[in-house]
Amino acid sequence: MNIILRMKGAKKAKQDLKGVDSRLSSLGKNALKAGAAFFAARGIINAFKAVVDAAAEQELAEKKLGAVLKSTSHAAGLQAGELKKLASSLQKTTMYGDETIIGAQSLMLTFTKIGKDVFPDAIETVLNMSTAMGTDLQSSVIQLGKALNAPVEGISALSRVGVQLTEDQKNQIKSFVEVNDVASAQKVILGELETQFGGMAEAAGDTSASAMAQMKNALSDTAEVIGALLAPAVTKLSGFLKRAAESASNFFKRTTETSL
Repeated sequence: MNIILRMKGAKKAKQDLKGVDSRLSSLGKNALKAGAAFFAARGIINAFKAVVDAAAEQELAEKKLGAVLKSTSHAAGLQAGELKKLASSLQKTTMYGDETIIGAQSLMLTFTKIGKDVFPDAIETVLNMSTAMGTDLQSSVIQLGKALNAPVEGISALSRVGVQLTEDQKNQIKSFVEVNDVASAQKVILGELETQFGGMAEAAGDTSASAMAQMKNALSDTAEVIGALLAPAVTKLSGFLKRAAESASNFFKRTTETSL
């Protein structure tokens, strides 16, 4: 009799264990599904964030450019489209992204005595100076912008950063300024800077490091286009992803409580 009872008890215990094992297995599968959904959602969110951020950065740079053009009453004589085209062409031969170059252009535009005949060379010179000296574009723009905006005073400012002009060049600059030919005075300065730093940015563009930077810039351009196209859809999708994330979070909370 005792043997029979023990056998029945063992059989029941075995069945109970199978039930527990089945429930644990089901729970594990559900957890796996919820985890997969969670990480898939995170992956989608990160991908959307990357392209939308790239588009936002480009949009911000272009909005700043437009604002400066408006505030300076287009003193440089250049349109936004021309400046963006210049930035795009310089991106292809240097390691600087077009949004970074547009930022430099926006700052250079605040020096309102730099006209359209000089401006493109001034921006290229900024890239060369920054590459040669290892400085950021903003610092180079300020240094060069001040020198070009007031060429006579700029002679001394440039000498403090190691740019030395000959006496003939200094006299030329003063003579041009006296007859109000500021553009010619600016070209004397740019000519000397071309002698010292010309081609630096493009030469750096031929290195393996720059090749990687250019590839990154090209991918960033693609991301900007995708981001601009997807931006309206992101708002709608964000609600769905939010609900999916909350569902996954609630599931794991219940799982934790059940296991305890």
